[in-house]
Amino acid sequence: MIEKEPKHYINNLIIDTENAIRHLDPKIQNTFRHMETNKIKQIITTSRSQTIHKRHQHNLNQVKDILQKDNLRVAKADKNKAIVIINKTMLEQKIQTFIQENGITTLPKYPTDHFHKQIQQAIQRCQTLIERNQQKCLLHIKPTAPQLNAYIKTHKEGEPICPVINNTQAPSYKIATFLNQKLLCLIDIPNVFNAKNSQEVARDLQNIPVNDNYRTISLDIKDLYVNLPT
Repeated sequence: MIEKEPKHYINNLIIDTENAIRHLDPKIQNTFRHMETNKIKQIITTSRSQTIHKRHQHNLNQVKDILQKDNLRVAKADKNKAIVIINKTMLEQKIQTFIQENGITTLPKYPTDHFHKQIQQAIQRCQTLIERNQQKCLLHIKPTAPQLNAYIKTHKEGEPICPVINNTQAPSYKIATFLNQKLLCLIDIPNVFNAKNSQEVARDLQNIPVNDNYRTISLDIKDLYVNLPT
């Protein structure tokens, strides 16, 4: 973990501390503000934080230089929290193989701007469900196409990639989150076939009567929702 420079977190520290002080008895708030001021000054003037940050930053820059020199990339591993260091050309080949195997093609035109305008027009027309003062909050100012992150399936033969798409900056992300919350409030849909975690699966299996005629199978989904037929 890299130590941050005080200038990168000092403002948030002041705001958070002031918010905490306002919950105290008004008679002792000024006392704590005086203590806060002295502590903030101490953090700013001490050289310890800057020294640790510079040392960490130096080590990080050395690692970056080695990776760049040897044409290496850092990627996350699928199914665990490990980090994979892989040749950049090999990673690009794995991504290209995934694209070819799933029939992914390049669009002739960048669709994000057009899609963003369609969403904006739909929100403006939907005044019954979305109040006018909420409309701006449901639109990205500068949306971008979702980005593909390639996780490495180290537990699979050939170590193919697991595609992970970051949709947080996509045009529809905010409105999709809003509609999902609305639906959850309006419609009670029981998750009959869904499990929150492995502990819930183990608990449910213990309650199922099993005899010699039963068979248990495990299905492994290769790529989830990558290519759905019409």
